[in-house]
Amino acid sequence: MDNKAPPFTFRAAQIFVVVVEAQSVTRAAHRLGLSPSSVSQQLAALEAALGAKLIERSARSFRLTRAGTLFLEPARQLLDDVSAAKASLAHAEHAPPMSIRIASIEELDATVIAPWLLRLTRTYPNVSFSLTSGASHENLDALTSRAVDLMLAVDTVAEADWVEQHPILRDPFILVTAAGQTAPTVETLKSLPVVRYASDLQIGRQIEAHLRRSGLQKARGFEFSTNQALFAMTAELGGWAITTALAFFGTPRAGDLVSAHALPLPAFSRRLALHARADALGPLPARMADDIRTSLSERIVAEADSRLPFLSGGFQILQKN
Repeated sequence: MDNKAPPFTFRAAQIFVVVVEAQSVTRAAHRLGLSPSSVSQQLAALEAALGAKLIERSARSFRLTRAGTLFLEPARQLLDDVSAAKASLAHAEHAPPMSIRIASIEELDATVIAPWLLRLTRTYPNVSFSLTSGASHENLDALTSRAVDLMLAVDTVAEADWVEQHPILRDPFILVTAAGQTAPTVETLKSLPVVRYASDLQIGRQIEAHLRRSGLQKARGFEFSTNQALFAMTAELGGWAITTALAFFGTPRAGDLVSAHALPLPAFSRRLALHARADALGPLPARMADDIRTSLSERIVAEADSRLPFLSGGFQILQKN
């Protein structure tokens, strides 16, 4: 009888990492596009190849064994090394095909994403790109769990040693009112209804902190998680909201719903960056960041000062430090 252990495979190691990060065979199977039974079989084959139990799981619990804990970081490093090796071949003739999954933000969907992806496919014809949109914290969760390979997000959400950041854009906050309203003063704002971003969003928390510092806190009322809904309610109420220049430029029909004004408060801004797992994609993130800077410059920033002259260059493309 042949009792030789099954071979160790990269696919099994990949599945192991996804299962650990998803903390569930079922969730990992959904993320990988496999059946739970296939995932379980791959895990069993990996444990047989290594000669050690890696995960203890039941209907109510999930935990790594001592062997699983020891194997996890080398397995993650293996995945990153293979990704980096494939990325280094992206420009090579007859390079193997690869897929890159990107998480973006709503503000870029209507203006920048399409030209950026077209630019990328011309530069990397052997690479296929897929894209989802979400809030910055949701994109970080996707990057952490390896559901995506890259994310566009506010740069403060991913300050960790396992993440590499490529600054993209300085995005100043602005005031919006119902279309046609004149620029209000701070005293006028106190008498008008305010519309907010949801408090679980990074942008919502940043705005609220600035309002507290400026002494302009108001009772909480309507809160929204999308720019379109925020602008529509601001127009309907005849009120005001704080948003960003990118949100205004990147939301279809924003100019029909609201008028943009300089903040009658101390200026503040946020910074957007392209994030990836450190060294997991070799030179690709830096090159892709250059491409999206070009798309932003051509599609938005070039005309920003003429459309909103009060920005005075505050809407700015950022380069890698």
